[in-house]
Amino acid sequence: MKFRIGVLIALVAGLSVAAFASEPESFVVNGLKVIVQQNTATDIVAATMCYRGGATVLSSNESGIERLALAVAVKAGEHYPKDKLNATLEQINTTIISSVSMDYSSVDLKCVKQYLDTSWSVFADVILHPMMTKEDVELERQQALTQIRQMRDNPDAYLNDLMRRAFYINHPYETDVNGEEATISSFTPEQLKGYLAGRTTTSQLLLVVVGNVTRTEIEKMVRSSFGSLAVGRYAGALPAAVQHQEASLKIVHRALPTNYIEGYFPCPAFATDEYYAMAVAGAVLQYRLFEEVRTKRGLSYAPSGGIAGNFSNFGYIYVTAVKPDTTIKVMTAELRKMMDEKISANELRNTINTFVTRYYLRNETNRSQAGLLARYELSGAGYQEADKFIADVKKVTPDDVQNACKKYIKNLQFVLIGNPEILEIKNFVF
Repeated sequence: MKFRIGVLIALVAGLSVAAFASEPESFVVNGLKVIVQQNTATDIVAATMCYRGGATVLSSNESGIERLALAVAVKAGEHYPKDKLNATLEQINTTIISSVSMDYSSVDLKCVKQYLDTSWSVFADVILHPMMTKEDVELERQQALTQIRQMRDNPDAYLNDLMRRAFYINHPYETDVNGEEATISSFTPEQLKGYLAGRTTTSQLLLVVVGNVTRTEIEKMVRSSFGSLAVGRYAGALPAAVQHQEASLKIVHRALPTNYIEGYFPCPAFATDEYYAMAVAGAVLQYRLFEEVRTKRGLSYAPSGGIAGNFSNFGYIYVTAVKPDTTIKVMTAELRKMMDEKISANELRNTINTFVTRYYLRNETNRSQAGLLARYELSGAGYQEADKFIADVKKVTPDDVQNACKKYIKNLQFVLIGNPEILEIKNFVF
């Protein structure tokens, strides 16, 4: 079963930062943009060093190289070999991890203010001087390969992979940032180290720090650690929106007790003007699908719908169903209703209230706040826009929701994994 709560999950990246203690500010050190948000309510400090570009900087034969390189990099630096790094971080209760997405990658630090100096020195060391030992490369390689191989045994994970390939065909996102078995198997320690060296220029980086710190403190640390980095000439562009001229259905036959089905349609990019109206539409769709498919008809335990939060974005409907034809008819009828009928003022108000509740729940940690600011900045909207989320959502009207649905819900790209006894293709042409 795939558990989703639709757009509310995607909107973790879109929540307002209105609850912050003070306004975020930014400065530039030798081409490196730094955003600092002081939060005196806690002594936890979070920092995220973002590598711009995500899938857009990768060729097909580099699939997964950034994921593997960063996973190895955070294991050891020249000044903090593995044993010393682990002992140091454990002693001062600090974590340093890496992550990748289709839009950007990051190395993330979380520490206590009391130990910021030591934590920062380790953070800078793994970014600037990763050791990339053969042992660490092989360990991370095997873990990555295991995840890739297990993905095909998990219908939901496999469905997501197939959907990405089907929807983002001939698009930068078609390259899997997590890697393919062939590419992950091929990278050498020297390749990984060389790749990261090429990526670690200030024009390709963004640093966000949130915690009980001042701009003066952070600027001094940044100048000391990263002030001599090469600027480089990165001028990456945001990925283009996806357009499909017709609907499609891809069937992957598997002997499963149910059918796993998902359909994608293009949506406004994260933090653009139309994004907020479509976000509201996605939340309404999620609720209605649950009511119609599960509560009223009992056709599926796990229907879902909503929109994602990518820079080149999509909306989706998802279900596991023994009777795919019947179930998809009900779900597409709800899509049609979103296009043909305005939502009521009461439904709109309740949806917005849910957003506000989720905002407070999701925006509690400095780490999540740093992620919000980074995502808004990297999306091209600018980190200042993060504080306007609630205001932007409250501006949405029933007309906005209906117009967005009419514009974007079309030419769904479906993937089905299973072995349905009966399947009428026409039901999937929407």
